[in-house]
Amino acid sequence: MCEILKALRDPLIDIESDCFNNTNTEEILKAAEPTLTDMPVEIILKICSFLDSRFLKYSFSKVCQRFEDILADDHLWKYWVQNKMNGCFPAIPNLHIYEESEIDWEELCLELDGEKKKWCDVKNTTKHIIAKDAHYASVDAVLLLNKGGVCVSGGRDRSLALWNVLEMNPEDSDLKPIRMRHDAHVGWIWDLAADNADCAAILYSASWDNTVKAWDLAADFNCVETFKCGMSALSVVASDKTVMAGLYSNKVLSFDLRSGGNPISSYKAHKGPVLALSSHKNMVASISEDKTLAIWDKVAGKIMRNNIKISRDKQYPVCINWSSTAMYIGDSVGFLHLFNPEDFTFVRSHTIWGPTPVMEPNHKIAGCYQSNGNIIVCSDQGQIKFLYNCHPPKEYSTIETSTVSVTKLQYMSGVLAVGTCETALEFWIPT
Repeated sequence: MCEILKALRDPLIDIESDCFNNTNTEEILKAAEPTLTDMPVEIILKICSFLDSRFLKYSFSKVCQRFEDILADDHLWKYWVQNKMNGCFPAIPNLHIYEESEIDWEELCLELDGEKKKWCDVKNTTKHIIAKDAHYASVDAVLLLNKGGVCVSGGRDRSLALWNVLEMNPEDSDLKPIRMRHDAHVGWIWDLAADNADCAAILYSASWDNTVKAWDLAADFNCVETFKCGMSALSVVASDKTVMAGLYSNKVLSFDLRSGGNPISSYKAHKGPVLALSSHKNMVASISEDKTLAIWDKVAGKIMRNNIKISRDKQYPVCINWSSTAMYIGDSVGFLHLFNPEDFTFVRSHTIWGPTPVMEPNHKIAGCYQSNGNIIVCSDQGQIKFLYNCHPPKEYSTIETSTVSVTKLQYMSGVLAVGTCETALEFWIPT
């Protein structure tokens, strides 16, 4: 056997030597070099974890079919979302809406990265514009319309101003509204609403002069109807031709633009003034100075729930934001209260601004906005905080307004607007 192996060894050595001499060494080494297309999936995912999600979706996934297949895994985007939030998401997990439709984890990840990139580098990603002197008193009402391209402001000077946000320039020292109604009301303007926020035709303004007025945005910003409330109107919501007003007298009135200036219905769900209204689908939520929440069904024409306690201490509710996945109520001492949007039960409270020294005022939450992944809250002391919409809400950025005493916050399509007690409006517009 040994003799046979020895006899075969020499011919095999010669064959191997001939093959090596006929092969280009550089080609062998080049073939051995690792590339992205043949790297293990684990290494590719590690590289992806350092990249922006928008780059991954619109550039990286287009390199080859393998990358597209890897990034098509929904579990991967879900892992990245939860890793970024570092909290429990969704904030209320066991809702019926999650049984009917699945969460789009890829879009959610894109939203998280886009918002964080913008608000963590606000000087380079937005134009900060301050509009002064259009009003000569506190600007208490601000409303963004038409995907953030239009803004309407109202104040204690009883006037309304219509702004073209897209044409604003930070270098312009004398910003002027495109329309101004100095005689809009004979009392303070306290709240604004529109028939359709994305494509508004009619604007509604609520005032301390006991009226709600309808304004035609297309017809030279003219008043087309005056609704008689019989008491100061503190809050207003609208849908198409129907408008509802929350009054200082604890009533909520409904009006129809096609039926004239008198209310078509009314109800009492509180024992104190109705401070804010929020509509969602066929329902309207109201919060009151009596520290309760109430829900009205517009189709059934009846109160679904009332006397829902918001807090037991001295604080009172200020603002409300209602979506299919959460209902948030901000109060007068910096707490954000979370309610179940389906059965309206209290879930938990979050401290956004903690206790202040005895001689300093508390931080009142002047405005609240929520999306699927983000929350924006504004303090009347001039701070705006950006948080992930999870449990507990995780703050990722804070910016300061140029003025204190902020009265209202609005956010739409990337445009952020606030009103202030110092007769000014401030805008952050994406560059």
